[in-house]
Amino acid sequence: MNIKLKYLLVLGALLLAPFLASADRLDDLRNERGGLENEITALETKINEYQKELGNKRNEINTLKNEISRINTQISKLNLEIKKTENQIYVTRLNIQETQVDIHETELNIAEKREVLGELLREMRKFDEESVLERILKYDTLTEVVKQTEHLDSLQHQLNEVLYSTKILKNNLESKEIVLKENKKELENKNVQLAVQKSAQQSEKSRKDDVLKITKGEETKYQQLLNKVEQEQAELLKRLAKVEEQILIQKNFVSYFQAGEIPKKGTKIFIWPEDEARLTQGFGMTRYAQRGAYGGQGHNGIDMTSGIASPVKAAAGGKIIAKGLEECRNYVRPSCNGYWGNWVAIQHPGGLVTLYSHFSKPSHKSVGEPVDTGEIIGYEGASGNVTGPHLHFSVFTEFFTYKDPKTGDLRISYNYDKTLNPLDYL
Repeated sequence: MNIKLKYLLVLGALLLAPFLASADRLDDLRNERGGLENEITALETKINEYQKELGNKRNEINTLKNEISRINTQISKLNLEIKKTENQIYVTRLNIQETQVDIHETELNIAEKREVLGELLREMRKFDEESVLERILKYDTLTEVVKQTEHLDSLQHQLNEVLYSTKILKNNLESKEIVLKENKKELENKNVQLAVQKSAQQSEKSRKDDVLKITKGEETKYQQLLNKVEQEQAELLKRLAKVEEQILIQKNFVSYFQAGEIPKKGTKIFIWPEDEARLTQGFGMTRYAQRGAYGGQGHNGIDMTSGIASPVKAAAGGKIIAKGLEECRNYVRPSCNGYWGNWVAIQHPGGLVTLYSHFSKPSHKSVGEPVDTGEIIGYEGASGNVTGPHLHFSVFTEFFTYKDPKTGDLRISYNYDKTLNPLDYL
């Protein structure tokens, strides 16, 4: 019997039922995933509507009524985002199951191919063990000898086909294992994001309660509160500016970093640290900076938002050179971590340093660890001295950390004169 036919008859009966079961399972997974993806699309539409509404509200006069309305809209948006993330987590789990089924089937196929290879090699070995003379004497006619020689050629052809298909299967297996690893990493990131979103949801509710408690629902008290926060921030940055002057003279740094040659404006060396981000404040002497909010200096970066708890990514590859972590999140308390709240600083090849601040949750990575372009390093928040959730992003040509002589806390340089406009390099 032809070896290929023998293989199909024997293995077909043994393996057809499991393959049909696997196919049914894959169909179930794909149908379930399709339903969830449709729901995610519908949620995204509603989330975008809330995001647009938040953008419009940001342009409204900052009154207590508008602020409470913004918080309520933010909470409603977070409710949808939590549901969306939960669905994405489930979809990712389904993707993992599907990939695992694919991997199992591929491994079975490889095992089958190996069995066929074994049969073919054993058949060919029989020919190898016979001399030409033995083969001629074994058969009655020359025609039978020729047929056996042709059979040997057929075996060699089948062997080459099976070897080639086995190689393809092994390459597919390696690709699917990479996909599985990526899916598991995505699942890990989504679980972290879900925890951040739920924490942000509670923070927004607490923020609403805090604002109403402090102001007792009175507009004048709310405006007094905003003015107080802005004034305290300005006074802090004025004091730290004088401290930084002395630090630069005495070179009393905790850490110091300086870039080499500065890239030309328009050189696109960074990606946007947030997806679909909306710019809320530009670089330099903005209207807010002109009010003295930064101690008379310009805004040393740009502010953007994709929504509280949105992932923040490294704008380029490099390594973490400093980070600050302090749980402070109610928008209206005085300086937290020297105005910055939770922050991470990354140095990139060439020496430029990027700063990311006001995280709700910063990177789990330690100082000195490498990061890749686009790697998640934290989540947008409102830690520090801010009036709403956003990401502050700076690019430094000269960056240093130092000890605040008044408090002993670790500070990072504001150093406006040594920052670049990020928009020139994004």
